[in-house]
Amino acid sequence: MLSQGGWLSLIYLVVFLFLAHFSPFIIAALILGVFLSMLIEAPQNLFSKVMNSKLSAVLSHILVLGLVLYAAITFFPVIINEGRTLFSMLSSLTIPQEEALTQLPEWLVTFINDLNKNLSDFALGLMNQLLSSIPNLITSAIVLVVTTAAIGSLKTITKNNLWKLYPVNDREKGLKFIKDTYSQFERFVHGQFLTAIMVGTFIGLTSFIFRIPSALFLGILAWITDFIPYLGVVISAVPLLMLAFTENGLIGLIIGLAILTIANQLEMWFFSPRIQSNALDLHWFVIIISILLFGELFSFLGILIALPIVVYLRNFWEYFVLKIK
Repeated sequence: MLSQGGWLSLIYLVVFLFLAHFSPFIIAALILGVFLSMLIEAPQNLFSKVMNSKLSAVLSHILVLGLVLYAAITFFPVIINEGRTLFSMLSSLTIPQEEALTQLPEWLVTFINDLNKNLSDFALGLMNQLLSSIPNLITSAIVLVVTTAAIGSLKTITKNNLWKLYPVNDREKGLKFIKDTYSQFERFVHGQFLTAIMVGTFIGLTSFIFRIPSALFLGILAWITDFIPYLGVVISAVPLLMLAFTENGLIGLIIGLAILTIANQLEMWFFSPRIQSNALDLHWFVIIISILLFGELFSFLGILIALPIVVYLRNFWEYFVLKIK
């Protein structure tokens, strides 16, 4: 039978999921703010070994926020410019005239017409979705900036008031449960920092070797997006494949796909297992299924909260159901 602390921990999770469902943009911004603060702490811990702690904090903030800002500012211009080039290339292709179409098989004519209609509908739907999301995206960006800036004081306030979440008889176990869950995920983020550096370096270096434009940007983008385990490569794939195709045609597209595939396999089979072996103590298959499941339920926010929720549930089971901790 669950104790009061167990029921309260379950209620806190249900409330969080309720808010995530009805206010996804705000919750996503808050979660990203926490992730970003953890990301800043990773190089800060490394710098503090060779320099003053305050100087290491400032340097880490400048480094991480500067790279994130650079990637964000560069991402959309690259997508827009390469998108124009791509559409220009596609529009220059020779389209059979009506007389010629009559000489083609009926199934091929139907395929061409359906493809044209589907592409138009997709482009229109994507544009409408982006336009309708602009107010929410602006609000989320503001929340993200404020959260990242205030995270230091928020951590202190939260730490000093965590005891209020649990009754006296379950307070010690409840606090240990919360702190253990947070520290496990913090270790994961710090380990992912090293994994992301390796993935970003590989993609940036190979892009430079094969003369794909904006190799530095692609490497930095791959490093940032790699913090979304296993699926972050999809985000960096869009500009990489567009740049590779518009610069080198079909050969460039094949090279881009090869770079992304090798980077993903290196992360899955070499980087993550070695670096993250003791961070979450979860099998990679469980991680992937969790991300896909929560992504299906909560869209992009689900990808962000999948691993924290899984760690929370595992610790909840061990602390309050099995009572082995």
